[in-house]
Amino acid sequence: MADAVAAAGPNALTRRQARKAARRAADLERGYSISYKRLSLAFAAEGVIVATSLAGAWLFASIYGGNDPLAFWMMMLAPIAYGVIEFSRVPLAVSIRTQKSLALRIVAAVGVVGAAAVTVKSVSQLGEIMFRPRLQEAVQAHERLVDANNARATLDRKIKDADEVVAQRTAQLEDAERRLKSANTELGALPPQRCWRVTSTTSDGRRVTGTRCSTDPRTEAMKTSLGTAQKDRQDASARLDEARAERAKLDRTAIDRAQSEAEVAFRDAIMRSQLHSFTGMVFFKDPAQVTEKEIHSFLFFFVFIPALGASLASTLLALTSVERLREEDDIVLDPQAGSFILEPFAAEIIRHAREEAERSAAAALDRARPPAPVAPAEPAGPPAPAQAPAAAAQAGGAASASHAAAPGHAPLRVIESGR
Repeated sequence: MADAVAAAGPNALTRRQARKAARRAADLERGYSISYKRLSLAFAAEGVIVATSLAGAWLFASIYGGNDPLAFWMMMLAPIAYGVIEFSRVPLAVSIRTQKSLALRIVAAVGVVGAAAVTVKSVSQLGEIMFRPRLQEAVQAHERLVDANNARATLDRKIKDADEVVAQRTAQLEDAERRLKSANTELGALPPQRCWRVTSTTSDGRRVTGTRCSTDPRTEAMKTSLGTAQKDRQDASARLDEARAERAKLDRTAIDRAQSEAEVAFRDAIMRSQLHSFTGMVFFKDPAQVTEKEIHSFLFFFVFIPALGASLASTLLALTSVERLREEDDIVLDPQAGSFILEPFAAEIIRHAREEAERSAAAALDRARPPAPVAPAEPAGPPAPAQAPAAAAQAGGAASASHAAAPGHAPLRVIESGR
């Protein structure tokens, strides 16, 4: 090969170009060509998808598998099988373009769809993992805010109940005071005790003078009622003091501060959550006001559609890496390739043409020369007529050579550049 390239001159074809021409001829023979750059890119993309999918599955298994190795590997079996299935998608896509059998192309297309579904599942899981930390932070902050709001509501109910108890016992004290006052008033309204002098005779006949008093029979009842009213008033006052002490313990300061901190933390988590921001833009809401249903509805499209695109990327690269060639397609040769391939044939043709021209010229000279007179034979020396054809042949050869070497006449070169 090196000798042939050296003999071809400055237009010689390199080894690389020769291999390229040979591959082109092989592609024409089998009916298609493959762009190995695109095919390698498709395999590289598929490798990245499989590697990241396995990494995501490893994280899931590490988080939810706990310290149980058996549970961990049970969670890893399916992702490993999915990775093998995803790797088969690129060869199946190439088979759709290269197989001649329609049945095999249909089978390969079904396999591509199934493998793409597996890829959609794996990439969707990766998309969900991407949003999980921020979403989890927002959910936890929202839970703390809900707890703070619940604590505030509980405190409000306790304060309300305590206020009601204080109001009730205040009313009881006021009622006891009214009854005490009423008893005092009624007792004071009774007529005073009446006393008079009485004289009596003893059994021994002596006369005794004394004082007898008479009180209202209602007095004792009034005194008993007054004592009860005083006791009720003291009990009501004690219960009111207890209720007021319990109410004084219910302070909103700590709860209000905790609620305010929870609201700020929740707002910060929402601002850092890209998913809440996008969902708020889609539903025209404040990101803090979006519901869980709206978030997951948006998450479906925001994760599923990119996963579908990721599953199609390497498939389309594999499909477009194959170019179908028809048998009637011409091979357009590079000028150097034509020179390398056809110049030996051209040199052989020129050589045969030169030899044929020399023979034709010699024959024409022989026919044009008149026959020489017959002379007596001489014993010594070759006959003269025998020298004429040789001389004519030499003259014809010289003429042909001079014609071929004349200025302005280049050697014949046949270069095929397409039909």
